[in-house]
Amino acid sequence: MKIYKILIFSLLLLPTLAFSNLRDEFPSYSYIFTEFDVPEDFIDNPEFKNFVYRHKYDYTKRFIKAVKQGQLVVPMMKNIIYERDISPIFLYIAMVESEFNTNARSRTGAGGLWQIVVNTAKELRLRINSEIDERYDPVKSTNAAIKYLYHINNNLHSWYLTTMAYNCGNGCVNKAINRAGSRRLDVLMSAKNSYIKKETKKYIQKVLLMAMIGENYLFKQNDRVGEIMHTMHRDGITPVRVRSGEKISTIASLLNMNQKYLNKINPHLKSGHAPYNRSYKINIPSSKVRDFNQRYAGIYRQRNEYLSVNIY
Repeated sequence: MKIYKILIFSLLLLPTLAFSNLRDEFPSYSYIFTEFDVPEDFIDNPEFKNFVYRHKYDYTKRFIKAVKQGQLVVPMMKNIIYERDISPIFLYIAMVESEFNTNARSRTGAGGLWQIVVNTAKELRLRINSEIDERYDPVKSTNAAIKYLYHINNNLHSWYLTTMAYNCGNGCVNKAINRAGSRRLDVLMSAKNSYIKKETKKYIQKVLLMAMIGENYLFKQNDRVGEIMHTMHRDGITPVRVRSGEKISTIASLLNMNQKYLNKINPHLKSGHAPYNRSYKINIPSSKVRDFNQRYAGIYRQRNEYLSVNIY
């Protein structure tokens, strides 16, 4: 009986032993926590440690899948993030939301890289109709998501609270703060209380862990995933204006490129063409802008139908 009790006690200790080197295992945690306004000592929070211990291997697999899937869009997203003066760490929100799948759709109807719901899309002036759904436009949705994050942060004045509100809404987080009588992450996350939804507790931990995994790989110069991240698809995405109703197939033919590639960066065009009522911006590889100006915009410029490149 004593041996049995000792065995059980030893098994209970295993997670604690695994946590002992968490700071060493994820050396970038300090930078990540700073960017999210998370107190540095949260790395020692028992509930967060338990979350990391239980999910780090599964989330590493998800991370690798997302990195490979995001090679077409991540460079563009980084450019927009830098231009909007927000931390590149917030890319991990999109990674958690969609794993960088431009066609991602949730069971609740949220869509695109940033999993924006219909009502929020309308507030952010993303158009949704029979021809287009701009939640799936990688460029427009990224601009809209950053605008939304800033809007939330102007109310909550904390990036970890903003991240939680991205999941459950401004009102949800404000109510949680009022119930808890505190804005501290460890208080809001406490398993002993239900100040905020379990889904949102998991969400903020998921974003932090994914960021810790990701930044770890950036330090691994000799690692295959690290190499992919450092040498991620160099060709960016540039929006250009085309005539109303213009077909993606026509643009692909003029630019001498695979139509499947254009479809992947224009998933918001439901029927493979621009809306019929007016000229519209579609996305093309940045390396093809010169060809576009010569072979497409140049033709219609001569006809006084001036079409121009319009970056982001």
